[in-house]
Amino acid sequence: MTKSLKMGYITKGSSEQNKNIKLQLFVYLVLGVTCLSVALCTVLVDPIRIISVYYARVGPGTLLDVALKKETDSIHLSAYLFNITNADRFASGEDDKLKMEEVGPFTYQENRTNDDMEIDLDAGVVRYTPRHRVTFLPEESVGRPEDMVLTMPNIAMLSMASGVSTYGYFAKMAFNMLAGRLGSEPTVNITAHDYLWGYNEPLISLGNSILPGWINFDTLGVLDRLYDEKAPLRVEVSAHNDDKFMIKSVNGVSGLPNWGYPDTRSSCNSFNNSYEGIIYPPDISAERPLKIYRNVLCRFMELEYVEDKITDYGATGMCFQITNNSYSKIPENECLCAKGICHDGISDLSPCFYGLPVVLSNAHFLDSNPLLYDRIEGMKPDREQHGSEFMIDPIIGLVMATKFSVQVNVLLRDVSFNSKLSKYSDMFLPIVNIKIVQPKLADDQIATLRLMHVYAPYILLGVQLTLVLSGLLLLAHSARILYWNWISSRRKGLGFTCERINVKETLSTEPLMKIIR
Repeated sequence: MTKSLKMGYITKGSSEQNKNIKLQLFVYLVLGVTCLSVALCTVLVDPIRIISVYYARVGPGTLLDVALKKETDSIHLSAYLFNITNADRFASGEDDKLKMEEVGPFTYQENRTNDDMEIDLDAGVVRYTPRHRVTFLPEESVGRPEDMVLTMPNIAMLSMASGVSTYGYFAKMAFNMLAGRLGSEPTVNITAHDYLWGYNEPLISLGNSILPGWINFDTLGVLDRLYDEKAPLRVEVSAHNDDKFMIKSVNGVSGLPNWGYPDTRSSCNSFNNSYEGIIYPPDISAERPLKIYRNVLCRFMELEYVEDKITDYGATGMCFQITNNSYSKIPENECLCAKGICHDGISDLSPCFYGLPVVLSNAHFLDSNPLLYDRIEGMKPDREQHGSEFMIDPIIGLVMATKFSVQVNVLLRDVSFNSKLSKYSDMFLPIVNIKIVQPKLADDQIATLRLMHVYAPYILLGVQLTLVLSGLLLLAHSARILYWNWISSRRKGLGFTCERINVKETLSTEPLMKIIR
């Protein structure tokens, strides 16, 4: 046989090939299961929340630390003064009702800094001293307060007379003589600026001279009293995520001494669940009790959940409002009342204002008993204008928007012992309506919220779909390998396979028959 024979092949893998197949099968199975497991984990455990909470944590050098050390445009405060238009006619008895018109707004920008900020992670607290710088905003105001002359209630004379009304005959007569000697009147003609930031009132000046421990200021101004920082506050708040920035103490005290803390402790004089309104804990729920505390308000304002709202930049916020309990005379809010001042719709401030009968209410007595202002014309309670709203991001606790109004009033008891004041007896006299609005968030904060609420969910969904599809494809490919391996095994069992052989070596080259010649 002269033709050379070639190699022949058949379909059977060697042991090395079987090992490779098993390794590939194992890798594809593990990768497929891993992809599906990771996808399932991202559904069960929200990675957006975990990453967001981590970046919003309290700690040295964190984003929150850097933000709190900057001076920020924290709020815009608008003051609306109640100008009296018939002071003489009301005092003489010609008019039965006091006519008041709201003049404003006079808007100021409050820039806040947190001095001497200290993050103590070992103690789990943050300490700082808040400072405020106030700037007038003419573009948001009705006019220059220096140019507007108004007829305003004389806070000093009215409140002191109301306080003296609970004393005996001789104290009342002494007050009448002193007020007459000093020329004090129930109303003052004054510029809006002086009324807000301080004017000379003889009764205040005399009180400061005679009783400096009682009255520690010599001029009287509504906003001047609110922004009095002669005694700076050292605030201590929590650094833990579960109660982040909840107030722990102010000047080392864990409650409000003016309201009897620590001798008596209750929800209305201790700092439990109270916040300054800078930031709140992550994962806040609708049922969580929240209280707002600002030193100038001298008390806590309780919040209640209203609804979820979507902003114009796509983020979803939880909306809260000041509950009516903040101004209601109910047993569990017993410390709303002091010095005999206890009325629905009114919150007493006298313990923080030298015992003077100063009270707080909603603007225009919103949600109050109309009998509180039945002798006053000009009160127009409107929920849209005078309601409150606190919008909080539910993931990291960022304050997205703030809007609320409070009204400062003087309680006039029976002051008929003074002929100039007799017509003002038993009245709640409005002084100023203060509206507080948080300015629009900074661009970087809006970008962060938009990323968390708008873009990140779509990115996460894309990642989840990719993982699921990849996992299914890898498992399908593993199943394909198993199938063909099974087919190969079946062929072996039926005899369709043979080993690779060398045809040259196996076949004999000898002729089957010899030809005998």
